[in-house]
Amino acid sequence: MGPVMRQLGAVSGGVLLVIGSLMTWISVDLGFSAFSATGIETIEGKLTLAAGVVLIGLGAVQLWRALAPRVVSFLAAVSAMFAGVVLFLEYLDVLDRIREAEGTIATAKVGSGVWIAAAGALLALGAASWTAANEWRGR
Repeated sequence: MGPVMRQLGAVSGGVLLVIGSLMTWISVDLGFSAFSATGIETIEGKLTLAAGVVLIGLGAVQLWRALAPRVVSFLAAVSAMFAGVVLFLEYLDVLDRIREAEGTIATAKVGSGVWIAAAGALLALGAASWTAANEWRGR
């Protein structure tokens, strides 16, 4: 895979993070009414949204080679790891809320936005790490 494809992977991961942050993260059905919450309604969602925007910016900068490639690829990898950790912690929080709903008439489930954002974080982390490894080896 060439360097442009790896950098596009980081940008694509950032786009998925942004999209996932805007989508539903938890849905609750009470039988007589239902509600859901999007990622940006929480601080975690705002953080993943910011990480996605940073990844898009870093990927774009790297595509045009405006900054030192090693620094940019390292920052992209750190940003993707940060988003992954935040998403993992939010996933645990959603699971805790689902457990709290057990035994009541409410049913809760993890929204698709969490999974899309997680896929973006993984894609960006893989692409940025691969790019960073190649930059450090001089390829």
